[in-house]
Amino acid sequence: MKKIVKLLTLLVVFLLLSGCTSSTNDKKTTEVRIGILQVPNDVAASRQLKYISNYFDQEHIKVKYIIFDSGVDANKALISGDIDFATMGDTNAVVALTSKIDAKLVWVNDVLGNNEGLVVRNGSGIKDFDDLAGQKIATPFASTSHYSLMMTLKKHHLLNKVSLLDMDTQDIVAAWNRGDISAAYTWQPTLTPMLKNGHFLITSENLRDQNRITANVTLVRGGFERKNPKLVSGLLQQLNKAHIEMQKDPNITIKAASKQMDLSYSEAKSQIGTSKWLTSKQMVDDKFLSETFPEQLYITGKFMSQQQTIDHAPSKKEINDFIADKYVNELGDD
Repeated sequence: MKKIVKLLTLLVVFLLLSGCTSSTNDKKTTEVRIGILQVPNDVAASRQLKYISNYFDQEHIKVKYIIFDSGVDANKALISGDIDFATMGDTNAVVALTSKIDAKLVWVNDVLGNNEGLVVRNGSGIKDFDDLAGQKIATPFASTSHYSLMMTLKKHHLLNKVSLLDMDTQDIVAAWNRGDISAAYTWQPTLTPMLKNGHFLITSENLRDQNRITANVTLVRGGFERKNPKLVSGLLQQLNKAHIEMQKDPNITIKAASKQMDLSYSEAKSQIGTSKWLTSKQMVDDKFLSETFPEQLYITGKFMSQQQTIDHAPSKKEINDFIADKYVNELGDD
């Protein structure tokens, strides 16, 4: 992971020196490129409900969606200027910050619940955390799952007693089916097939209850944000509609997300799980984006630095500068 962070940092420096990141501000924006995760989230619901397409159609702007399996590749795309927005886990947002990627955090898509967790195979003999000693545990490195796993292992004094395997979500399912691993910390939809012959040892909802919050967030590329603040506000307004609808009538939102992702209603509902979709009003009223979440990112950054997954722990000032909460503040009650 440290090598990935170094490579990202070097790529940022190279592009800055070569001028590849300079934007043509004299040209009108005609296309918005959004990096997405293959999950039934607010982006999926907003797409199906036509919130996003209707807004950008009014602005005479095309929308292009690019799928990423993790935030690592999304960060590379932000650096190269191949995307304008990217949804990723907050740990990869911390990587973006410490790698000095020109981007801002502008939205919290969802606060994670039981849609991420540590699942263990039935009949493996793993009944408690102590039983993990000597086991191989898979997780996508630099992800929220990786961070949650490391926090759990540290709490139970298991950091040097297990073998950690860096795998993407598809490889985790394949390794599970082959019987190569008996435990993995990952997210939906990967969890669904694994839970058919496995069970949770802990979930990110449990960690959330212990005040260890993880979330999926949206970053915007710096060059795009400086040139198009109106479009940033416009996109967030559409995502906020999905959050409001989720709290008013979850069935509408879940049905939309399930249709967009070609899932059954029950599959989408299960994959969304107990994640929290905070509205902009809740983020403002509860000071989530201005106080609670920055503090969590600070704790996350310190831990990642201690584990040497990033080259330094970001200061509170760096984190506050990285979060552009003005957009959420402007949305208010929308």
